[in-house]
Formats: sequence, structure tokens, C-alpha cells
Amino acid sequence: MTNRDTALTFAKGLDVLACFETGRGDLTMADIARLTGLDRATARRLCLTLESSGYLYRHGKMLRLTPKILAVGGGYLTAQHIGRLIQPTLNQFAEELNGEIALAVRDGARAIYIARSAVASARLSLGFSVGSTLPLLPTAIGRMLLASCTPKDRDQILNTCEWTRFTAATDMDRASIRTKIEDAATQGFSYVINEFEMGAAGVAVPIAPISGAETVLATSASANSLARPDQMDHVLDVLRRAAMRLRD
Repeated sequence: MTNRDTALTFAKGLDVLACFETGRGDLTMADIARLTGLDRATARRLCLTLESSGYLYRHGKMLRLTPKILAVGGGYLTAQHIGRLIQPTLNQFAEELNGEIALAVRDGARAIYIARSAVASARLSLGFSVGSTLPLLPTAIGRMLLASCTPKDRDQILNTCEWTRFTAATDMDRASIRTKIEDAATQGFSYVINEFEMGAAGVAVPIAPISGAETVLATSASANSLARPDQMDHVLDVLRRAAMRLRD
């Protein structure tokens, strides 16, 4: 796609909306200019346009998203039959795990939760919900998504992705990460412990792509709860059966 085929002002408006990702609440126009790299005059015009369109609400100097933004995401979820077909399946297998289970897709160099279920007695919850994002490199979800990529896409992400140390155990070695991703592709699952959050472990398995995006099914649990081989075997069995149900 060439620049002649794109609407740059519209793209900048989307960049403004993206500032509110990762749970940011109230932002000033100056904050938005800083986060987007736009000059303040441009940021102001875009914010006022989004306010008049109903996507932003202004109180004093602060801006926040309105519920209208959910209608866009809701359209995606409805089109993928998340509520009608996928959510009931996740609810069932969350009960079998006695914990949480989530469906995530790759969006560029990150993962996005598009469905999730957890029992009230789940031993561990990192506080994620539909729309939450995760880095690819230090998580089981991310590595399984990378294992599902084409080699070209995988190389591009590994070469350009931002590397962040989240814990003392985060693997920061490019060759080691590549090996772990290749292992996930070979064995059909990814397992990561303590690299994104100390005391937490994640397991992910692949399922069929959704709207052309790589997709995985995953669970997180306390590191101790997956320490024994029989515990890991049980989790993998549940995830694989859930993945098979979602493929049908």
C-alpha cells in the first residue's frame, strides 16, 4: 500500500486513541502530543474532532475514552462469534482447569486478549481482560504466537521488537529466545515461568487463525502449581481439548 492510498490524518487520529491503551485513564492534550510525537496544535485538533465524534470526553483539561469506543471492538467480537460460540467453551474449560483460560491473537509485535474466562477460585490472576495486551518475547502466549508466524514475520519481529526486562528471570538473549520459539513450534506448546511476572507461569497452545491473525489458547497459574509433570500434563490436555473444540 502506497502513501497515496492512506489517509494520514485519520491514521494520526487512531494514534491518539491508541494513547489510551494499557489502561491509561485521563490524559491532557499535552500528554497526547508527547505520546504520539505530534505537535500540540495537531494533537489539539485531533482531540477536538474525536470529542465532537463522541469517542473522547473532556472534563477540564483531561480527556478520557467514552463507551462508544467499545462498539468498534464489540463489532469484531460479534463477527468472530466470541460470545455465542467461544465464551461458553472457555467457561467450560476454565472449570476443568480450576483457573483461567484465554484466547489471544497477534497484533504486530504484541498479543491481544479477545476472550477470557476464569473461575472465582482461580489461584492466580494477572488482572487481564478482553482488550489487554501482552509483549511477545517474555510470555508463553507471545512465544507461541511467534512460533505460529511465517519465518519472515518472525525474523522481522525478533529484529525490531523492543526488548524489556520485566523480572530478573527475563531472557534477554536473542539466540536463546529464538531457540525457545523454535522449540514451541516443534513441541506444539510454549511454557514460560517467572519471565513476565515473578511467581507466575504461562502455558499456550496454537489454534486456527482468526481473521488471518495467529491465535493461541493459554492459561496462567502460580509457578508452583505447574512444577510437577502430572500437573503440566493435565493443563496441556485441557488446553489441547479446548483448542480442538474451537477448531470444530
